[in-house]
This record gives sequence, C-alpha cells and structure tokens, in this order.
Amino acid sequence: MAQLEAQGAKYVFIVDSVFNSSPRHVVETCEAILRRNLKIRWTCFLRPQGLTAPLLELMARAGLAHIEFGSDSFCDSVLEAYGKRLTFDDIRQSSELARQQGVEFCHFLICGGPGETKETLQTSFENSRRLNGALVMAVVGMRIYPGTTLCERALREGQIATDTDLLTPAYYLAPGLTEEKVFTQLRQFSAQSPDWITGDPAPIYTRLVEQLRSRGVTGPLWSFFSTVQRLWPTASTKANL
Repeated sequence: MAQLEAQGAKYVFIVDSVFNSSPRHVVETCEAILRRNLKIRWTCFLRPQGLTAPLLELMARAGLAHIEFGSDSFCDSVLEAYGKRLTFDDIRQSSELARQQGVEFCHFLICGGPGETKETLQTSFENSRRLNGALVMAVVGMRIYPGTTLCERALREGQIATDTDLLTPAYYLAPGLTEEKVFTQLRQFSAQSPDWITGDPAPIYTRLVEQLRSRGVTGPLWSFFSTVQRLWPTASTKANL
C-alpha cells in the first residue's frame, strides 16, 4: 500500500473475501498502515460478525472508507440453511458499528438459495429497514460448485445432472421459486426503498459514474448508485442482474 501510494494511488480494495477472519491480522494491518502514516483510503469485504467498536475505530483511523458485508440474507432461517453461523442480529450490530464510525457500507444478498421462500424474502426486506444507512445489493441464485453440499442437493432435486459441466455457471434456486418470481419481488423492494439495488444501472447512472471518474472521484460504484435512485427514483433498473 505504501508503494501504491508513492505511485499516486488514492484508493485500494482489499479483496480478501473475508478480511476479518483473523481479527489479529486486521489489527496488525491497520497498525502497519498507521505507522507508515499512509493517507490512502480503502475498502474491504467483511463477515458481519465478531466486530467490535475498538476494531472498527482502528480500521477507520487507518483509512477504511467503505465495507462490503457478505451477509447473504437478512432472515435467520435462511442464514441457518446457508450454513452462515451468524444471525440477523449480528448483521444489525455490525452495520451499526460501521455507521457510528462514519464508514459507508453495503450488504450483498444471495436470494433464492436453500430454504428461501417468498416469505423469507419478505422477512429480509422488512429487516433491511432496521439497518440504518445500509445499501443492499441483491443477486438471484446461488452458484453451484462441484463437490459441495449445494451440488449434492442440486443433483438430488434434479436441477443439474451428473454430467453437467459446472465450468459454465449454474445457479441453484429453491424449489417453488423461479428467477422471474424472485426478480419480481426484488423489483417491488427496490420500488419501496432506494437502498435496494436489484438490476442493471439506468443510463443516467452510467453517465454520472463516467463524469465522477473523469474528475478523479474514487471509491465503490454502489455508493453512487443509491444517490441516483434517491434523486431519480423513476430511473428504474432492469431486472437482469
């Protein structure tokens, strides 16, 4: 990061899929940034569990500007079915800690995986209203990888065959759900809340991003998307994530 800053970089993304799997590693990284007096800002993926106020405060002092939480669902029964070993209360507490430190954040959801129903999707939406300042990025279907429990389930349910080539992405949807049904419900959510992003960006958003980038504005694009949806709510997105 010091070398990047010396080359003129102003913003970096730590792409470790679960940066806080080791709190000690997070602390040591942040302390190293502070020792070098780096001014570079950064974002990272975090698991929304086990975070504390002192840890978030240290991360913010070290330049953390945005968080992308791998939450997957806001419904406890779905979180259990996904094997996440966390609850919505963990997600809510993590969000509040980030908000208190002035760090922008979003939550990524995988809609339609094992245990998902129309009712659990509605629960996720209602719970999202309790996450002050959160942006929600929702995708449909859970990617199937060979040798996983999800792959075994998909085989039993006939969603894939033993000779299915999973190098070509295949996505699991819970029985009773279809891609169109889930997208329809997500579109309803985004119509009720600009914090829900459920489709491709509207042209007005693309133009805004181009203008911001040309002026040297850095950071994740989702932070601009929610602003566009608030300013131009009729610029709806196409439901084809």
